[in-house]
Amino acid sequence: MMVFILFTIWALGLFVLFTDPKRTSIRWACATAFVGAGGFISGVIDETIMPYFAEYLAAKPGTTNTLILVSRTSSFICQVGLPYTFLMFAVHSAEFLSRRVKLTIQYAALILPLGMLWITPVYPELLFNYWIMVAWVIPFFLSSCTLLVVQYMREKDPLVKKNSFFTNVLIIIPLFFVFIFIYIMRIQNDYEAWRYNMLVVTIQFILIVAISLKYGFLGVRLRVEKKRLDSTLRALTSGAQIINHTIKNEAGKISLYADRIETYADETNQPSLKEDALVLMQSSQHMLDMMNRIQNQLRDVELREEPCDPGQIIGQVTQNLTPYILKQQVEVVSELDETLRLYGDGVQLREVITNLCMNALEAMKSGGKLHLQLFMSHKHLIITVADTGTGITKENLPHVLDPFFSTKRTGQNFGLGLSYCYNVMQKHQGQLEIYSEQGKGTTVFLFFPKKRVIINDSE
Repeated sequence: MMVFILFTIWALGLFVLFTDPKRTSIRWACATAFVGAGGFISGVIDETIMPYFAEYLAAKPGTTNTLILVSRTSSFICQVGLPYTFLMFAVHSAEFLSRRVKLTIQYAALILPLGMLWITPVYPELLFNYWIMVAWVIPFFLSSCTLLVVQYMREKDPLVKKNSFFTNVLIIIPLFFVFIFIYIMRIQNDYEAWRYNMLVVTIQFILIVAISLKYGFLGVRLRVEKKRLDSTLRALTSGAQIINHTIKNEAGKISLYADRIETYADETNQPSLKEDALVLMQSSQHMLDMMNRIQNQLRDVELREEPCDPGQIIGQVTQNLTPYILKQQVEVVSELDETLRLYGDGVQLREVITNLCMNALEAMKSGGKLHLQLFMSHKHLIITVADTGTGITKENLPHVLDPFFSTKRTGQNFGLGLSYCYNVMQKHQGQLEIYSEQGKGTTVFLFFPKKRVIINDSE
């Protein structure tokens, strides 16, 4: 069991590191995992390797002493290094701290772990003064938690904030128990409580995998939902082209024969037959129109990228929708950072925002508020379209991006609007997130990566 936990911690640390190795906070998160694994390395050596190879080691005192030294050193690194690496993860996650402050804390905080190395015998027996340990470990832990919570509270980017929430829950709560079992229990002379950490790590790993799949953790976003939507859109795009070609051919035949029937009806003076021919021709044309509309919305989006002004685009959309806004007595509130510029396809973005605004207006038949925002976070340029309309039920919310899914009972709606918006955002390396509560309204977030934001050199 202990070996399994050790490899689980290492795998988790590497998994986190590979998500974004350039980010300092991610590297410290990885370091926290590997340093925390030191205690389990010690346990594996003492309780698995040495008993299993007892006969061999009895004849190899040098090897035995080496294993003991590795065990004690690993345990020392875990107990002294874990509070420090956790604090460094929190410090480098705190965007509100300047780089100079972060480095100052990083080097100043190192004094206490180095001091423990100076006063603690490591070999042949590791002898900690746990009262001294607790005196600085607890402040380190509380400071780390405070920094992570403050960063979460200050975060304006809803996508990052949601990720920060789950990160805090999945790190702070398990480490709270780990610190109790390693430090607090030992000042109570309970030196076996650390074994409960195996249960803590197991539960933490299960929760990390589950939450990463659905929401994300430390920047990891394994959205199975996203992959399903991407593959569905690709399949539908290809399928629509094949079906469209087939229907066009068949509709062409229907139209041709209907025209011949109409001619025959004229020649033989059969008005009722002529009316039937006209119905066939109208039906074939209606089929072609529908397929063309579906294909246009499912087509593979090709961006024509150039610098564009998202604030201006939003203004143009609201101006074009003024008749609908006035008719439904909807109040429009705009909070737009007019200085922001974006490298993307302005035409496609206008169509996306128009789709979202039209959806919002259709959800507010009896009036309401349409709230449009454009702002910059640490990682994204964000556009939000929020309404106070009917909202989306919990049952329907997971399916609103699915092609052909629609709650609108009109013959003019194919349920492709949000799928198109999702497709456009994917092409911009961005994300589309929808939050809704039935009876209270819906908010759609468009997240554009920071690399697409055009920096004004004059600022």
